Amino acid sequence: MTNTIAEPKTMQTEAPAMATSNTASTLDALKQKIMATRGAEYPEQYSPKNLINPGKLKDGERAALRIAAALIRRQRITLVADFDCDGATGAAIMKRGLLMIADALTAKQATPNGTESAHIDVVIPDRFNYGYGLKPELATEVIHPLNPDLIITIDNGIASHEAADLIATWGKPDEDKGAPDLIITDHHLPGDTLPQAYAVVNPTQTDCQFDSKALCGAGVAFHIVLLVRRAIVQLLGQTSNGKAAASRMRGVALNTLTDLVALGTIGDMVPMDANNRLLTKIGLDRINKGYQMPARAAHEKGYLSYGLRALLEVANVTAPVTATDLAFQVVPRINSVGRLTKPLAGVNCLLADNPETAATLAGECDTLNTERKQVQATMEAEARADLDKMMADGDALADTSSTDPQAALIFHNDTWHTGLVGLIASRIKERTGGAVVCFAPEKAPDEEVEAARREQANQAEWRDSDLPEQVDPSDADINWLKGSGRSDNVHLRDALAYIASRDPDILMQFGGHARAAGLTLYRPHLPKFRRLFAEAVDHLLSTAPLDNQTFDDGPLPAVHRSFPLAHWIERQPWGQQFPEPQFTQAFQVKQVNVLKEAHQRLVVTDADGQGEPFPLMWFRSVDERTPPLKEGQTVTLGYRLTVNRFRGNNTLQGIVTERKG
Repeated sequence: MTNTIAEPKTMQTEAPAMATSNTASTLDALKQKIMATRGAEYPEQYSPKNLINPGKLKDGERAALRIAAALIRRQRITLVADFDCDGATGAAIMKRGLLMIADALTAKQATPNGTESAHIDVVIPDRFNYGYGLKPELATEVIHPLNPDLIITIDNGIASHEAADLIATWGKPDEDKGAPDLIITDHHLPGDTLPQAYAVVNPTQTDCQFDSKALCGAGVAFHIVLLVRRAIVQLLGQTSNGKAAASRMRGVALNTLTDLVALGTIGDMVPMDANNRLLTKIGLDRINKGYQMPARAAHEKGYLSYGLRALLEVANVTAPVTATDLAFQVVPRINSVGRLTKPLAGVNCLLADNPETAATLAGECDTLNTERKQVQATMEAEARADLDKMMADGDALADTSSTDPQAALIFHNDTWHTGLVGLIASRIKERTGGAVVCFAPEKAPDEEVEAARREQANQAEWRDSDLPEQVDPSDADINWLKGSGRSDNVHLRDALAYIASRDPDILMQFGGHARAAGLTLYRPHLPKFRRLFAEAVDHLLSTAPLDNQTFDDGPLPAVHRSFPLAHWIERQPWGQQFPEPQFTQAFQVKQVNVLKEAHQRLVVTDADGQGEPFPLMWFRSVDERTPPLKEGQTVTLGYRLTVNRFRGNNTLQGIVTERKG
């Protein structure tokens, strides 16, 4: 193993294309095969005309008419968003879009951020004080003082029954009016009943006719904004005084919001069905056009917001901006502010109306992301150590899955950060392929709920031989546990629903999707949860396992290990269930360089040692149990074809995704 590596003089660098007609023809055939494997056509038509009609969203038009009325009457609107990237982008889309519409209503010159033609507040809960979503405490302490006429949730609310009931009892504190109207926009799976609200817009409702069930929260918000513009045109176009405003409304360029729609869609890792691919491709194209323009011009013309540009720049992303750049460079920086201490920093960055403010807020996001990485690294090491211990100790797995010891795994550590347990669950899931839930101490709920739980703690149904004989509920921060799960083998929310059906008292709350979910439980319930979770996973594995279709695009002919193919790959909207091409073939290792004791930088040739040298990067491939590859070794690897841009030089590079065999 060498300590340094020199780029071979024959390394392929970018040059003007000299492809023959035969090469171009076979390259088109390869692209067609890649797309067909994923159920798509080549070339795919990315026209806005192919977007699904937003009017198919159940309650969408009803919600839009209410929002339109609020803008016309200049009523106070409060947006309540989730603290992740999807929530932040959704809130920014909704506020920017409604302000642009309000500008057109008042005949002001519309800009990407609008002006204060409408009163719109954004609330994102501090996860440590209020937890996830619209809660009674958040409603009472944060939303009610804002005196809203209309409350709109974004990327949350579908399970907020208690808060919805509470809001319905409010009256305006300074006027003799009724309670504010509540509109819920969400994409998480609903339960058996819906919260009481003026409208509930969620494509995953069973009776919703929208043709895609894969919209993220930001995508739902974007479609609502489209419907609001349509509603105002219809309302004003019916009156002689409103026809001029209706005409201005038609000119509101809501396609300028698609940069954020793309970011939210990629960030929430929803399936990249045809509608999401179209939204993402439109957004990526606008981002790249704007990234090549001066910042002010790009912002004012609506190609790229100051905030998103600042996040790209602080992450040192170079053009062209790809879906991978957004997923691994921008999304973590926005998520980190919600995971740690400043939930509004991300959405404020995306809404910044000047480059200086955007740069400052992007810097805060970057600093918190660095802090997040440090904390996460410690937690990951502890989780890996726990996993190794569990694998070595058969008794430790006695309450996991009977069919596969790694199918259902539970981790708990009182020193862990509640904002990062989902990331740890994801890392363990990648390593084991099972369903994983990680727990950390959670702040207790309000006194009334806590008192009810204390009473339950003394009931006979809680008395179990392996629970503590005495529980001290006064130590609230210790006795409540916040869990976050990730899964590739079973539908995680269905697993939690199964547990709730077996024991209705075991979970205080839960929600989520097929592959990610969150929950809160009382500490004494953890052993019982561990057993029921294993039972739920066993049940779902035998009755309804998740479809984990994998894509392997086979060996890549040397003639197509080329810039034309790499550039085409860069421009596509890859994502969940529409993965970036992975090629698999045998290589002979010529050079190895270990970076930061964790990553391998390789130079390989074809398995017979012939052909041009090809560089590969293999991240997180070396640890105490996995040594690096050896020079001269033949190994079969799966990899993605990329362009490495460094100091003005562009070279082809593969990113290793897995070792075969």
